[in-house]
Amino acid sequence: MNSVAVIGAGWSGVTAALKLSRAGLKVTLFEAARIAGGRARRVERDGRVIDNGQHLLLGAYERTLSTIRSVHPAGNIPLVTLPLVLESAPDTALPLQLQTPNIREPLNLLIGLLTAKGLSGTEKGATIYWASRTLNGGTVDASLTVSALIASQPIKIRALMWEPLCIAALNTPPETASAAVFVEVLRRTFSGTRNASQMLIPESDLTTLLPEPALAEVVANGGEVFLGSAVVNVREMQRRVSVALREGSKDFDAVIVAVAPQHVPRLLADEASTAAVVAALECVTYEPITTLYFEFSYAAPSPHEGSPMRMLDGEPGQWLFWSRRIDGSWRAGIVISAHRRTDDETALVDAALLQLSRSYRLPRPRWQFVITEKRATYACTPKQTALLSSLPKRVGDIHFAGDWCCPELPATIEAAVIAGERAADAVLNGK
Repeated sequence: MNSVAVIGAGWSGVTAALKLSRAGLKVTLFEAARIAGGRARRVERDGRVIDNGQHLLLGAYERTLSTIRSVHPAGNIPLVTLPLVLESAPDTALPLQLQTPNIREPLNLLIGLLTAKGLSGTEKGATIYWASRTLNGGTVDASLTVSALIASQPIKIRALMWEPLCIAALNTPPETASAAVFVEVLRRTFSGTRNASQMLIPESDLTTLLPEPALAEVVANGGEVFLGSAVVNVREMQRRVSVALREGSKDFDAVIVAVAPQHVPRLLADEASTAAVVAALECVTYEPITTLYFEFSYAAPSPHEGSPMRMLDGEPGQWLFWSRRIDGSWRAGIVISAHRRTDDETALVDAALLQLSRSYRLPRPRWQFVITEKRATYACTPKQTALLSSLPKRVGDIHFAGDWCCPELPATIEAAVIAGERAADAVLNGK
């Protein structure tokens, strides 16, 4: 095994390319877009650098954090580490303030619940009992939904904790979301390594955080990276795999297809051996994420008071992220996950500003931008989790990577990185 092509410069593709290049293989990476990062990338707009969506990392993202650290100089990792905080925006109808102390999981969750503001003693007790049973329980029924899983919890706890966390982690409504995947997320966060529940907020754009330095290392190791170079199709030939581009084709010993599931059928339309995978992926359904960015010359009360991440009431946004700009102004990022809203952009902006005005005194925004990823993630339902789990991760010398290849987790950056590592290992081991 000498030459490997990686198709897709999302977090899964760049992770696979990085690992293969470090192992001494000649890697060639193709990416249709001109900016690496896939569905977690930098966007340049009106002279500003933002992300295509607000991403939050957790300490439980062990493989992601290890890979990020490996491409940045020690002590120069652009991440802000905070304890897990669930805090409502000011003056919301159902206020909650829960902050976990810096002690080992799951004791931090226990203390956080006991000291939380906005919950009664009965609600705290019911939550602690349920969380203890869930974290220490056995296998969860694969057909169970999150709504069914949390049905015994008080209504307020469902509305303030479990439903928002489900939407944030799985980007799927609780009524259809996989309980098994949700419990896996909770267990990795609160029953895993120390600091697994910590929140890590990127200080740089997402492309700078991993994809760019990773690809720079691939090139330094003798590999090639072609951004803005769309692959037309992939076909297995005699002991080689052909990658067709608009300007010709190149042959490789193996290929890793590391693109979103909706793009796989197009790439493999002419490859008979992958017909079953293509047919299955054509049936996958998706959930959107919309992020609204606003810049304000001031905000009161100051967003410095409390967590930079606040919970909203869902009308329309569910989460609010504040960041301070160099000139002293404030940037707000409002996230709407797993929605089926039909509002046009103007109506959505008006609704989001009205939502903000219920919690903050703000001037008219001096800048705004709305970005929607219509297929941000696959819908993390029991049926689709089972479907994706049944698919092979390799057909001949064509390997697959991407968050959909790690269905025991939701479609997150961590799932993408794990899938990229697994695909690279399969190439290296010839499996």
